[in-house]
Amino acid sequence: MRMTFDYKENEHKISRHIAGVMNDLAKSMQPTSINPAVARTDPWTVVPYQSTHNTGGTIMGNNPGNSAVNKYLQTWDCHNLFIMGASVFPHNSAYNPTGPVGALAYWAADALVNRYLKNPGPLVSA
Repeated sequence: MRMTFDYKENEHKISRHIAGVMNDLAKSMQPTSINPAVARTDPWTVVPYQSTHNTGGTIMGNNPGNSAVNKYLQTWDCHNLFIMGASVFPHNSAYNPTGPVGALAYWAADALVNRYLKNPGPLVSA
């Protein structure tokens, strides 16, 4: 599997804008010294982001129109495929997602063993 990610022009525009806002705000406080915010323009790399906790991509939800998996992390389109991990969250809630990821994995595993294996098929009707 190969996954490629890099910032697009919109992310660069957002970064330049917020850097300007932060600098204006900092200057308005009349500090004795300031380290101005600078928008990054280099390609994205995981190296400085070791604690980013990227999430999203296969969102969990209550219907296939707005999500990829149901509450048991079972895909809507392929009932024998379960997706575990932080990809099921629509966004990062600002904290390390390890606890909720583990809890959801146990939840899904329980449903898989105690419900799905006894009667394979969708665990939630669309």
